[in-house]
Amino acid sequence: MHLQVVERQKWIREEEFLRALNFCHLLPGPEALQLAIYIGWKKGGYLAGGLAGLLFLLPGFITLTALAWVYVTFGKRPEVLGVLWGFRPVGLALLLAALARISRATLKGLLPIGLAIAAFVAFFVVQVPFIFVLLGCGALFIAWKQLGPGSRAATTATLLLLAPASAHAAQFAARRIFDISWFFLQVGLFSFGGAYAVLPLIREGSVFTYGWLSDMQMIDALALGETTPGPLICIGTFVGYLAGHGSGTALLGSLAATFWLFLPSFVFVLGAARHMDWLTAKPGVKEFLKGVTSGVVGLMFSISIPLAKVAFMPIGKIDWLTVVLGLAAFAALTFWKWRLNVVAVVLAGGALGLLRAFAPALLGGALS
Repeated sequence: MHLQVVERQKWIREEEFLRALNFCHLLPGPEALQLAIYIGWKKGGYLAGGLAGLLFLLPGFITLTALAWVYVTFGKRPEVLGVLWGFRPVGLALLLAALARISRATLKGLLPIGLAIAAFVAFFVVQVPFIFVLLGCGALFIAWKQLGPGSRAATTATLLLLAPASAHAAQFAARRIFDISWFFLQVGLFSFGGAYAVLPLIREGSVFTYGWLSDMQMIDALALGETTPGPLICIGTFVGYLAGHGSGTALLGSLAATFWLFLPSFVFVLGAARHMDWLTAKPGVKEFLKGVTSGVVGLMFSISIPLAKVAFMPIGKIDWLTVVLGLAAFAALTFWKWRLNVVAVVLAGGALGLLRAFAPALLGGALS
């Protein structure tokens, strides 16, 4: 984007591009999409901003809807099962590599580390809903910075005790498409920290609250999403397709999920673009987001545990070849100085899985 709109087309200046990027970091939703909407708005007004956002999403929507159709139609064929076997440990490695990057950037000091641990315990052990965990972390970070040392311990204890009391989130017993729409609207409103950060919320709703997917399908969505254009959060399209498939409304489910997932980004960017300078200068907003990001680390760690079980125990027991593949992918994504393209790593895992499906003797035996 920078190369095209700043250097080549010269639609906006360098300093405005950076301010727009900071502005998008303050809003829920994918920053790349929001930046596209803002640049469109700056260039040609509200209509251009909306069109820029829609065209930015279109390739990802088309490819993920097509992949979801292939997944539900041919997902039981041995060659497809083999590819998915290779995708899953790589998908887990992607999550863990993102967790490592975010942790290094975020957990600087005792407060962020404490918030990450508290978020993990609240979400994984106490099972407090995702949204309340993040709101609590953001509020606690602000309170910690504003209160004196003598009041911090009491504030921390009070907020941690209040979090479980919010555990009974409202649920809507309505038709499937309404459930998909309402759920993905919530995801769009609370998707701070990028797509990896919002995975716990998508898993909480689609796997546990509604039962649309399994953990195996969740990690498949993550791996497949990395092979498609557009922001990774577009895996919501894939999830919506599978959710609608259970009631015979697969395409409508993917459309509803995509529309409501990204609607907040359009509303927030187009509604607040004129006030960008004022919003980016607010210290309270930045402090809140620092607390939210610390909590996100704990939530990402919590989701990695069940997904690791799915990836490394595909037939009910540990598959050591899968473990080796996952560790190799994590190392390539995290430590190798010539950083590999994510799509190349995912496709390499799928190729190994395909080889195992057709020549199981070469790679540790058959998958089942």
